[in-house]
Amino acid sequence: MYLDYFGLKESPFSIAPNPDFLFMSERHKEALAHLTFGLGETGGFVLLTGEVGTGKTTVSRALLKQVPENTQVALVLNPSLTELELLATVCDELSIEYDRDSFSVKDFGDAIRQRLLENHFQGGNTMLLIDEAQHLSVEVLEQLRLLTNFETDTRKLLRVVLIGQPELQQKLKQPVLRQLAQRITARYHLLPLTVNEVEAYVRHRLMVAGCERPLFAPSVIKQLFKAADGIPRVINLLCDRALLAAYGRDQMQVDKKALNQAIEEVALGEPKSQGFNLNYVLSGALLGCLIVAAWFILQQTPAVEIENQPIAAPVVERPAEIVAVEPAPVLEQSEDDIQAIKQEWQQLRANNSLPARSWQLLLRTWGYDVANAQANCNLVTSLELYCLNLTGGERALREVNLPAVVELEEDGHYFYAVVRHWGPKLELWMGDRAIMVSRSWFGQRWNGEFQVLWKQPPGFTGVLKQGNQGEAVYWLEQSLSLIQGQRPRKTFNFDAQLSRQVQQFQQQNRLSADGIAGVFTLLRLNQQIYVDQPRLQELN
Repeated sequence: MYLDYFGLKESPFSIAPNPDFLFMSERHKEALAHLTFGLGETGGFVLLTGEVGTGKTTVSRALLKQVPENTQVALVLNPSLTELELLATVCDELSIEYDRDSFSVKDFGDAIRQRLLENHFQGGNTMLLIDEAQHLSVEVLEQLRLLTNFETDTRKLLRVVLIGQPELQQKLKQPVLRQLAQRITARYHLLPLTVNEVEAYVRHRLMVAGCERPLFAPSVIKQLFKAADGIPRVINLLCDRALLAAYGRDQMQVDKKALNQAIEEVALGEPKSQGFNLNYVLSGALLGCLIVAAWFILQQTPAVEIENQPIAAPVVERPAEIVAVEPAPVLEQSEDDIQAIKQEWQQLRANNSLPARSWQLLLRTWGYDVANAQANCNLVTSLELYCLNLTGGERALREVNLPAVVELEEDGHYFYAVVRHWGPKLELWMGDRAIMVSRSWFGQRWNGEFQVLWKQPPGFTGVLKQGNQGEAVYWLEQSLSLIQGQRPRKTFNFDAQLSRQVQQFQQQNRLSADGIAGVFTLLRLNQQIYVDQPRLQELN
């Protein structure tokens, strides 16, 4: 309807899959690189998780384009299958003939193994990609593990890509699936776009559609980012409606009024006091568009459990509400309004006087949604994460580059928050609120100490230096070799050569170049190896 008005050749914000509009943000590129590395010569499982609409399909399509021509790919797009149905589907995808009436699990396994060997001896590979994998039953996941038992002396014959929503990570933590979890060679959790990536995403889609002039002002982009939580599918929905609203108003550019109208329409007229309901929008998009293309299958996700305690799904990446702690002076603001703001802040501060809620929010940034009572250091070790207490103020926090729990003090009252975004202003998460504060306000209330979550190297017990031996040293050498483009030596000994590798890495990352792998060196290395971990995102 608005295409000619804005000079567009086609709809720029359709949520239908169109390869011409492929946009790979830095995190999408990181995800692709991580999965590609995980699907290397040894094979095994790789895992890609992310919220609905964050772009898992984009990454998986790009991955499929990169597989060698001699790779036979089996796609499973409906994971609600029994063991026999899964095996039959794999046979269908690999063009394996079978008797539908008489084949047993063993018969299917033998037939699949034969095809894997044929592909291997012909110099080819076989890959199985399963979308919406959070719906796979434990029995089916175990059957997948058994399929990866087919191997030669040097490599697995089947590579398996599991793509799903965050609760897939939780499901794989179950003790019954520990053997499968140990075979995952690469994991990536895809987070929503940053505000800068949202701007690039919108500009890219408009250019592909034939419009090179900015139709969305920078201030509108920031509002769009907050409303959509950086999720591409919701961005498409809002931009499409906003352009339609601007067209209806005879405007040549989308302003905040047009975007607000789009937000209300997409949220189906929900009262503003309730905020923008992302889950409602996503389900509305599903019902409204009725796209049944295999790459856009969306289904409701069940609750999952950790340590027999219910965990709500899906995980909400960002608190829904923003409260200005330091509002700009407004002449029209009455004394009652000012008093109400102060009371609201005091209540929010009181509600976060204990650290459990902040730990709950910190775990959300890693893709885990846990009950408030469970959110502490005792839980995270079961998630293969570890608590780290650090000090050093603003510089140390920026260098660590991880979301952090901080203790703040104001007027003799102590309270906790999560530092999530950093820039001229900081975004703090407190309960269901995201709060913008200045760095000076933050510095006056913070003692410079903070706590983060991190992934320790396997077998890590302390600082790694020359003379050390063990699994952590092996991990260090493998990781540095990958980053530095060297052939791994696969050594368990921290020798002089490895010390030089550490020193080179430290110099490249502006760390103290002593050749000793301390906490800050390992944290910086984690950022480049475990690219699925969250970052301390920057605000403009």
